[in-house]
Amino acid sequence: MSDVENKEVKAPEPVAQSAEVPAAAMADDKMMAELNKYSRKQLFWQRIASLAVLGIFAVILIAALVVVPRVLVTLYNVNQVLSDATDSLEQINGMVSEMTTASKNLNELVNENAGPLTEAVKNMSNVDFDGLNKAITDLQDTVGPMANFFNRFR
Repeated sequence: MSDVENKEVKAPEPVAQSAEVPAAAMADDKMMAELNKYSRKQLFWQRIASLAVLGIFAVILIAALVVVPRVLVTLYNVNQVLSDATDSLEQINGMVSEMTTASKNLNELVNENAGPLTEAVKNMSNVDFDGLNKAITDLQDTVGPMANFFNRFR
């Protein structure tokens, strides 16, 4: 074994304190007291900050537990409304296509019957209504006395 391993390590011997404390040691004690005081203040404020963070976390957690279900319900309702709107739009598209087909059929009907309708209107405009009215009046004058004659035999 080597000499280094066989040697024992001795603790330093305490320095005998004299009746007078040196000024440097007194300054060190004051500094340690100030550091201890500062550390206690810092610990106090760190605890307050930790409690504040914990409080904020609790508020956020509670808010999330309250808000998230409501948001999910709202999203579900929005999804239902959008689904209903999509169905309505499909029905409206069907109705529009039916209306388009009906209007095309009506246009075809008008186009097919335009000639005969025009001819009928022309024929009606060519009727001599004054002559027709005179003929009806003459017929009434002729038939009127015969009707009176036959009414007597009733």
